[in-house]
Amino acid sequence: MGLHICAVVQRGSSSLSEHVEIVNDGSDPVPVTGLELTDGSGQQHKHVYSFPEGELGAGETAYVYSGKGTSQRTHTGDLMLYAGLQAPVWKDESHVAYLRHPDGRIIDTMRAGRPPRHPDGH
Repeated sequence: MGLHICAVVQRGSSSLSEHVEIVNDGSDPVPVTGLELTDGSGQQHKHVYSFPEGELGAGETAYVYSGKGTSQRTHTGDLMLYAGLQAPVWKDESHVAYLRHPDGRIIDTMRAGRPPRHPDGH
């Protein structure tokens, strides 16, 4: 598909700046409508963020913030998305981010606190 989680960024005890970065490193746009970012596999999750209608172009990144904000597309095409949660999700290295299809198939996972996997660091 070209999508993968490249970073789970923890920032203190607030959900406002905590986020997960998802990159399309493929050569074609990828639809993201209905994809889910969760903190557990299967039905064992406490939080689910469902992506709105749209796509992520080749080389673009979706930043999914845990806190509240107004979702938008930046001038470079990246997506800034907000889950609207009151508390942080990715508190320590025991927490894992799961990117999955609406039917539950896992696209990618990444443990909180790990170094970014994208060559340019984001």
